[in-house]
Amino acid sequence: MKQTLIVATLLLLPFSALAQDQNAIEPAEPESGFERMQRGFGMIFDGLREEVDPTVEGLRDKAREMAPEMRDWVMAMGPDLRDLADKIGDLNDYHAPEKLPNGDIILRRKERADDAPQSDLIAPSGPTDI
Repeated sequence: MKQTLIVATLLLLPFSALAQDQNAIEPAEPESGFERMQRGFGMIFDGLREEVDPTVEGLRDKAREMAPEMRDWVMAMGPDLRDLADKIGDLNDYHAPEKLPNGDIILRRKERADDAPQSDLIAPSGPTDI
């Protein structure tokens, strides 16, 4: 009788453990599709952050090393770059650069309405009654 009780107990142990595991795995409240997607995206972004963090730190260190040199360059070139920007004006006023067969690169200015040839009609000066 004692042996039968031991055998029965041993046979039922895996089933009781399985029932306990399934209760532990199932959440108390089922997640919605949005919550699952949110958790999935969170995991993806956490993984990306772990991959990118060393690179970002390396770039910060490099920027700190270059900061004095860049500041000196901007101080030296600033006035000349400002003059060049004043001469060029708005970059939207130009077509895309063209490379000529001889290697020269040209920038053609787009024709604007005020650059168009004047018509023979002369606009009246002064107020106009409508």
